[in-house]
Amino acid sequence: MDLERLLQIDRRTWNGHTHTEFCPHGSGEDVELFIQRAIDAGFKTYTITEHFPMAPEFYTHVTGAEHAITTACMAPEDLPTYFEKLATLKAKYADQITLLTGFEFDYLKIGREYTATALAQYADQIDDAILSVHFLPTKMGLRAVDDSCADFKAGVLAEYKTPLGVAKAYLKTIKEALEWQVANKPGRIGHITLYRKWRNEFPNETIWCDAETDALITAILRLVKEQGIMLDCNMSGIPRETQTESSPTFDIIRDALMLGIPMVYGSDAHAVVAVNQGYNVYLDQKMYL
Repeated sequence: MDLERLLQIDRRTWNGHTHTEFCPHGSGEDVELFIQRAIDAGFKTYTITEHFPMAPEFYTHVTGAEHAITTACMAPEDLPTYFEKLATLKAKYADQITLLTGFEFDYLKIGREYTATALAQYADQIDDAILSVHFLPTKMGLRAVDDSCADFKAGVLAEYKTPLGVAKAYLKTIKEALEWQVANKPGRIGHITLYRKWRNEFPNETIWCDAETDALITAILRLVKEQGIMLDCNMSGIPRETQTESSPTFDIIRDALMLGIPMVYGSDAHAVVAVNQGYNVYLDQKMYL
């Protein structure tokens, strides 16, 4: 990954967070259909960020909903096919759009050695990557944050007692991911307020933030700025009835822009119809500045 080159991409026409038929929890539609839709939507740069295979330690520590576990990532044996297919499509559509071969890596403290090895092994084949948090530790094992509201409540909410408690645990893990020193580290941090995915399933008076979460977000933005990396401006939550907001939230996005932190639009599409979801909001709000 060449971070300096990525920073030069026009962020008005770049979709930096999308998935493909290699994602077990996606629609299964062929990646070429995603690319054609991206071209029609006006994107000039399009990153495929498939979920990289999980560390073996993940499967010995995770618990909870079977769907969250079995569909968390692509299969390791699919990596050669993935690289080959994207190389073919890069060439085929080179005169219409710049395709970037990428991954979304899960940050897991217990899997850091595995991830570091993978980042080194595939460094020459990865154009772009995101580092994200989807699972939090609990006394019973790792639990998903975003698989379903029922799993959220039975897992991380049961562990951390309140949505505010989940928020603090999640933001501390994001901060830990940023502080992780590793070669070939992804140049973008994914959906840093993903823990709010189910906010509309809770009473309106539910508390999701306080002085401590504000301080954690400030520290996270400071680290992003110091490291010269980017934030995933993930718009998938806007049309989602349980969320109806971006990740990060608009307030955090504005703070990041004031600090000069580059925001990269991400549809986080798992189906062709979602390739440009929330893109008009991103452009209208000038989140690319």
